Amino acid sequence: MSLPDEDAPSRVAAEWARGRPRPTPDAAGRGGALVVGDPSAELARALEESGVATTRWRRTLSPGQLCTPWPPAGRFREAWVRMPRAGPEAAMLLHAAAARVGDGEPVFLFGAGRDGIRAAAKRFPPGTAPPRTLLVKRRCRVLCAVRLAPPPRQDCLAAWEVSGTVDWGAGKRAWTFYPGVFACGRLDSATALLARALATGPALPTDCRILDFGAGTGVLAAAAMEKAGPGATAHLLDPDAISLAAAARNIPSATRVLGSGADAVDGPFDLIVSNPPIHEGRRESFRTVAELAAGAPRLLSPGGRLLLVALRSLRVGDVLRRRFRRVGTVADEGAFRVWEAAEGRRQP
Repeated sequence: MSLPDEDAPSRVAAEWARGRPRPTPDAAGRGGALVVGDPSAELARALEESGVATTRWRRTLSPGQLCTPWPPAGRFREAWVRMPRAGPEAAMLLHAAAARVGDGEPVFLFGAGRDGIRAAAKRFPPGTAPPRTLLVKRRCRVLCAVRLAPPPRQDCLAAWEVSGTVDWGAGKRAWTFYPGVFACGRLDSATALLARALATGPALPTDCRILDFGAGTGVLAAAAMEKAGPGATAHLLDPDAISLAAAARNIPSATRVLGSGADAVDGPFDLIVSNPPIHEGRRESFRTVAELAAGAPRLLSPGGRLLLVALRSLRVGDVLRRRFRRVGTVADEGAFRVWEAAEGRRQP
């Protein structure tokens, strides 16, 4: 079975953009197009070729794109939104897009059927006309809705806060999420297993320095800091600016780092914790696990440990043993296993 074509929605949107009449220059000097959440450069390239200055924004750190917790302010002549897999995130991004164009100007939504584009018309905010389908091709669609009035929500990330609770065995606590973050509104079973392993595991230094690699909303860092005590400090590393904005609400004292690899932070750390992603888009990928395993020995202090949770069916142990002398499991429950690694091997 062939893998999904992750760039197909952007190519289909680019095809429609190239085929439309060339936009006239804007005498008012407004910025051209804002492209939101598209990992591919296909659409942006097509817009630029047709004379439309283009600004690209994505919540996840990506080459050539702005990466901030909220799209850049400003007035654009048109806005394009790549359909995310989560419906609430689509609604959030469409609201932000509609806030950046004027009345009578278009907001486009493009995406694949597998991401829910066929049912996406309901995600456009009040104040936009009913969306029209402009193109259907390669199981992708391009929709367009004209803004008639400003969208109703305040133009800021805080307007989309999702309040919930998490409990890894130490009692319920209030927790902040935003649409599109990992495990929005809940504590996923893999993270909960590692948090419980921390709670029942060996004592941590009272001045423990913690790195949460792929921190998301910060649950693992919070569990580790609770185990170590008030002298502990934490660095939260994640490529998603919105996840880090949630983490800032949950652990205000932590240092937040927007990045995707071990080179983005400096050690030493007494403890590294991680529930690393094993997918890039819809493709399974071991890249993040391999990067973490390769970088962790450099980041750990003498006697420091790496704790990592992953599906037990994955050969995580083999990856860790290539980088560490001591590798074992500290928890194994259901589909998940918590690995511990220490004593990094010296690399040639």
